[in-house]
Amino acid sequence: MNKSSLFVILTILMETLFIAVFNQKLLISNDLQSLKSYLPFANVVAVVLAVLALFSIKEMEGKTRRETEMQVLKSNLAQVEDLLNSLQLQKHEHTRHIQTLQAMLYLGEIEKATEYIEGISESYWHEVDIVQVGHPAVTALLNSKKQVAQSRGVEFDFSVKCNLAGMRISAWDFCSILGNLVDNALEAVITEPDSKVVTVEIKAEEEFFAIYVYNTGPRITRLQQNNLFKPGYTTKKSDGRGYGLYVVKKLVDSYGGTIEVISDRRTTFIIYLPKSGGMKIDKKSVPACS
Repeated sequence: MNKSSLFVILTILMETLFIAVFNQKLLISNDLQSLKSYLPFANVVAVVLAVLALFSIKEMEGKTRRETEMQVLKSNLAQVEDLLNSLQLQKHEHTRHIQTLQAMLYLGEIEKATEYIEGISESYWHEVDIVQVGHPAVTALLNSKKQVAQSRGVEFDFSVKCNLAGMRISAWDFCSILGNLVDNALEAVITEPDSKVVTVEIKAEEEFFAIYVYNTGPRITRLQQNNLFKPGYTTKKSDGRGYGLYVVKKLVDSYGGTIEVISDRRTTFIIYLPKSGGMKIDKKSVPACS
């Protein structure tokens, strides 16, 4: 238990004990008039303890949010690092193959070189090229998520139909929103016996950017949708979860955006972010989604 949590608990206990003692004194005392003189003091003490408790709870909430954002950042950086390591490995393998072919051709082993090329062509047939989306951080994030999805047997596709350089949102915040949504979608489909599909689409509308994240996981009930963005809430039976969508909601709210969840044959999370910073989105201007 950290110091902030301990301080909150102690403050609440002190306030509860103080009120209990004072009430007990009222019950057993025969001189109520003398006790009335202590009421202003008692009220001040109760208010001070309540303010301290509220202040401590606010500080604890901020600390929890910062720790959660740090965990998300570490996760995103680890995925980008995995992608860079994969690219570095491919570069190393490519250089080694070129050197081997150069030696074979120098020795006149044409047939051996041809056989070697055919062999490495088959091994690289299924290698995935890096898909550029016009934004370095988002490119790294989406391509790394694609590799993670493929390793889990999930079909993952993405499409960016606008210029991301025009967004009034930091790369870190945008990647946090997008990364958490994709992670949530991957977790939703991973246990599905049949279709395991996650799709991301980013496009620009008239007054806002729209992020669509589709998945073929289980349907989210209306009750679950009402709790999705609460801190610590999760439909997975595992500790340490339930803060990704909470971070998404906090970030989207801070940029004046909105979130829509549609769950029927497939589940769709839609994020609307205004093009001009700080402008609140008019929900009437948001197109209906089929």
